[in-house]
Amino acid sequence: MSLKKVDEVKKDRGFKLFDLIIYGIVVLIVAVLFIVIFTTKNTDPLTGISIYRNAELVFEYEFGGKPEYSDMVEVQEDDKGLTVTVNADGEINVIYIDKSAKTVKMQDANCKGKDCLYFSAIDDNNKIIYCNPHRLRIEPLISDYDSPIIIM
Repeated sequence: MSLKKVDEVKKDRGFKLFDLIIYGIVVLIVAVLFIVIFTTKNTDPLTGISIYRNAELVFEYEFGGKPEYSDMVEVQEDDKGLTVTVNADGEINVIYIDKSAKTVKMQDANCKGKDCLYFSAIDDNNKIIYCNPHRLRIEPLISDYDSPIIIM
């Protein structure tokens, strides 16, 4: 490298105006995404749940109502809640629905790893429980489909 080129590099500033504009835009986009993700959660109280297996609805319950379910589901009801057992080809998941607290929790599963047992209880419209080996998804029953929140 020639001495003339070295002198030019030394005189050059580290950041040019265009660089600062790009960095400012990136920071602004990150800030907007942060605000959107963490302030648009649907924390309305849980009104009911839906259970899907292989993207097929197998159980639906709205608090205060009567559960609707397919033939692979067995339901035991007592004063405090419902115990829902989903048995599909020997793949068993046991879900407990507490009617007074309006929460849903996976109680037992015979899958490998049993990761679904470690999900926190569903107590608002922002959480789901998913059992990957059994392809079972428990999600809130949302009656407001005009909500901008999309639960996948």
